Amino acid sequence: MAEDRAVPGQSSEYTVIGVMDEGQEVNQAIVEVRELGVGPNDLAVVLKRQSPDEPEPFPEGTRYIVVPDDRRGLEVPIGFAIAFIIFGIFFAITTPAIGVPTLIVFASLAAILFAGSLTRVGVTPILTDMEAPREESETWNDQFEMGRLLVFVNTRDRRMLRPIREALQRGGANYYIIDRRLEPRAIHQAILYKAGQRVGGESVPDRAGSA
Repeated sequence: MAEDRAVPGQSSEYTVIGVMDEGQEVNQAIVEVRELGVGPNDLAVVLKRQSPDEPEPFPEGTRYIVVPDDRRGLEVPIGFAIAFIIFGIFFAITTPAIGVPTLIVFASLAAILFAGSLTRVGVTPILTDMEAPREESETWNDQFEMGRLLVFVNTRDRRMLRPIREALQRGGANYYIIDRRLEPRAIHQAILYKAGQRVGGESVPDRAGSA
């Protein structure tokens, strides 16, 4: 089912965003979009993996960003939360007059840190970085957390919008059209790759070939 969320107004550049299930349909959609004349720097895929270093089977040259599906980077807030609890208990035992209120404050801070560490940020930092529309971003992140991936296609030709979104629809995508360029970047521990290559020029097997 497609969702057309085109933003009205004139623009010199547009972005078609496809929210898709993983599978061969994604590769086929990428191939069809490329055949329309979309360049390699105007198409990017964002997906989540537990092992970000594993090469993806996209058509060669496809730019894709991998968001790590783990808890890396959470050691510091969790460590601070534990420290707050320990110090609060220490003050409560040694100086009860001020220790008990201090323990309550520290426990509150620890609870906030623990809650934050359990919240999945998903693709939100990337969407925030490129200033994507807020309502759409929330929908995209929800779908992303359900295991779907995001395909961003940029074009300056308004006439290209229909064939691009039709190519994505044939792959089962929900699509959105934004009247400006949205180009995802690798931030917040996400990693940018190009299918068939490693960052720094180290080549890897292209498991998808050119189809």
